[in-house]
Amino acid sequence: MATANAGIIRKGRDRDRSLGKGSHALWLETASPPPQLVRDGTQHIPVAMPVMKAFSKRAFESNTLRVISALAGGNFLATLIGVLGSLVQARYVSPADLGYFRGFTIATGYAFFFHLGLLDAMQRLYPYYVGKGDDNRARSIAEICQAWMAGVTVVVSGAFVLMAAVSLWRGNERAMLGWLVQALAMVGFIYGGYMSATYRSGHDFTSLAKGGVYSSIASVLVLPLFLLWPYFAMAVRSGISSLVNILYLHARRPLRLKLRFAWGEWFELVKGGIPIFVASYGAATLWSVVETSLVLRFLGAGALGLWSMGFMVLEAANKVPQAVTAVYVPRLTETLGRTSDVAACLRLCKKPLAFGVPAMIALAVVGSLALRFLVPVVMPKYIAAIPTMSLMLLMLPLIVLDTPYAILVAMGKILHQNVAVYAGLGSFALLALAAINLGFGLNGVVAASLVGRVVRLVAVYTSLYRVSRYPVVAEAAMPAQTSQTEA
Repeated sequence: MATANAGIIRKGRDRDRSLGKGSHALWLETASPPPQLVRDGTQHIPVAMPVMKAFSKRAFESNTLRVISALAGGNFLATLIGVLGSLVQARYVSPADLGYFRGFTIATGYAFFFHLGLLDAMQRLYPYYVGKGDDNRARSIAEICQAWMAGVTVVVSGAFVLMAAVSLWRGNERAMLGWLVQALAMVGFIYGGYMSATYRSGHDFTSLAKGGVYSSIASVLVLPLFLLWPYFAMAVRSGISSLVNILYLHARRPLRLKLRFAWGEWFELVKGGIPIFVASYGAATLWSVVETSLVLRFLGAGALGLWSMGFMVLEAANKVPQAVTAVYVPRLTETLGRTSDVAACLRLCKKPLAFGVPAMIALAVVGSLALRFLVPVVMPKYIAAIPTMSLMLLMLPLIVLDTPYAILVAMGKILHQNVAVYAGLGSFALLALAAINLGFGLNGVVAASLVGRVVRLVAVYTSLYRVSRYPVVAEAAMPAQTSQTEA
């Protein structure tokens, strides 16, 4: 088994070395402009047609381009299927039922913290040691992460199954279904997150995309159940999607390692991974959990159902700004590594900000107008959510404005990241409580969330302004985590 795993690792490393890019080959290959189009950090368009034809031919024949196309196509297909399923669900499931079901995800959001940054350590250190040629160290990191993720999954999912059994004993079948779905979701978040990291490290993005497509197709098969048992169908649709994806990824997992755990190695990985994880957790999972907790606690399940439908609309719309950030974030990392110049990275951000922000504002306005006509026809139960949906669409330009945050991540400015995230989160929580007390209801909470994210952006740009005046000093990122782990 060790020999097979070493072969997998060497295969990935040899592919990276053949590209001449070390452990960061995929980032640089997919994100950086072609070498002949770059001159002193600025884009140069050659006028010679033979050069353009040669570049077009190489791009068409590029294996990387085919992988990106497969991944993007798979994600788009999965998103499209998911949107269609959500529309059917919205037709039959009331806001109160959706909010009640959504309330169980709050526990999962808090429990996600128990991976303690080992996913972040896995995603950064495993490919680093593969590229460095240290097969034993790469395999050791993967073994420790696998053992911890499996253990956390068993404990937390087991607790949710126990809660489901208690609910059934009390005669609450709706709660039983809610807890069972969260047990499956936890398997996908923790153990599935670990497996996804191994697929990415092995550059097997096609299998990841296939897993998403298959899970979406499985969720479509239960749509007829909404005609008879809407709440039951909603639970089955959520659960079967997680189950199919995790089974597919597990069956095709690229690393088949023995279960091994060592507290010393675990502690070093946690020490390197948790500072970075705390910032990312606060900006995404914890923020959403706090928002849903406030809505459910003070406004009720019906309001949470309206919020959830608005969030589904935002998730469908944010694929556009996420595409912008997905292109520029790796370029910012590469530019910082090549130039050690924060100002150069900020100049690189000008184009996506100058064009992306107005475009996202226009998309938010057009989307808000369209919702006024579409929602009464497509999902009449959620007409009251139209103002909430319109407010949430204002997140689109903020997603693009968040692009320079990647510079702080690339620099390893962990303290700056955490200050920005939790200053915004704290501002949001205080403003949301004030809005609820003043009677602004659900829209007041969503508006407070927007203001909190603006506060976070102000803190990010302030930090970038300060660090741009001094030469870049590598604080963490990969080297510091490496030294911590090796120590």
